[in-house]
Amino acid sequence: MDRRLYEVELACAPGGPLIDLVEENGMKARLFPSLVQPIHPPRDLLALMNLVSLLKKTPFHIVHTHNSKAGFTGRLAARLAGVPVIVHTVHGFAFHDQEPFWRQSLFRALERLASRWCDKMIFISQPLIDWALKEGIGRRDKMVRIYSGIELDRFRPKTTDEQKRIRERWQIGPDEAVIGIVSKLWEGKGHVTLIEAFKEIKMEIREARLVIVGEGYLRDRLVSLIRSLGLEESVLFTGFQPDVSEIIGAFDVAVLPSLFEGMGRVLLEAMAMEKPVVANRVGGIPDLVDHGVNGLLVRPGDTGELKEAILKILNDRTLAMKIAGEGRKRVTEQFSAETMVRSIENVYRELLSMKGISVDS
Repeated sequence: MDRRLYEVELACAPGGPLIDLVEENGMKARLFPSLVQPIHPPRDLLALMNLVSLLKKTPFHIVHTHNSKAGFTGRLAARLAGVPVIVHTVHGFAFHDQEPFWRQSLFRALERLASRWCDKMIFISQPLIDWALKEGIGRRDKMVRIYSGIELDRFRPKTTDEQKRIRERWQIGPDEAVIGIVSKLWEGKGHVTLIEAFKEIKMEIREARLVIVGEGYLRDRLVSLIRSLGLEESVLFTGFQPDVSEIIGAFDVAVLPSLFEGMGRVLLEAMAMEKPVVANRVGGIPDLVDHGVNGLLVRPGDTGELKEAILKILNDRTLAMKIAGEGRKRVTEQFSAETMVRSIENVYRELLSMKGISVDS
């Protein structure tokens, strides 16, 4: 955002590298210890009260919320505090098929309620809009699709020398076939399916290597699974990486086997770096990946199909290069960060104008 026109602050739970990143970029971080997962009524009520107090004391013109829990609490707090413009971005819904029925029912009802408390809902993919309309969440006239964008100058194809340097840093051999995943180590991201597929891939490509980028509560379980399959020497955990382009540069294929994704931003990052991608045919992913053109899509949870798709990329250099080139072209044309920011700014300007608030340009 243009800092001459907008002053931006972030409200979130404390902890994690995001806070440092926000402050390094000149934004103020407001920390709320009560604004954490999972659902906890007393803590959630405290978070709501603290947010309302902040929003009443500080003359914010816009509150823009993200994700399910923070989106519910933030929208309600902004509504109670009388903030002129309230915008919510939908990255996904918490009532997907992997949740128990009672949680699906609860989260669906909460999303329907919270959709009334904002002026506009931004969706990061068309399938999310379709899903929301099917579930009665929000009105079509309040919805707008804005794809998440990436900084193309950061996510550019690496030169041969750069790729060599990255591999040397992580002690990856020049002839190893690297399969990579960048994701939180959470349930639903498909790590177990990928590890099981990798076990079979190793039987055909001895020099295959699996690189798992990210942190999360599932790490210990994944390490145990890898040990039980005898894959310790072939799997690398990098932990959290502030600049994932540095590790994606080592990949031969990027994989995202999630059971649900609102869009799958990491796929854009990999495609921008001219890496072929394999992903599940779920959520907003088919909005980004055309099967056989700029990536390969497989059925969620199907270990055999995932294995075959990855092997197809690794065993056919011509296909891999074709898919990678089409991926870079698609991202460059439709998914730049500049396009995303300007589109969001247009939403802000439209809503501020409707409230009689001008933005000097």
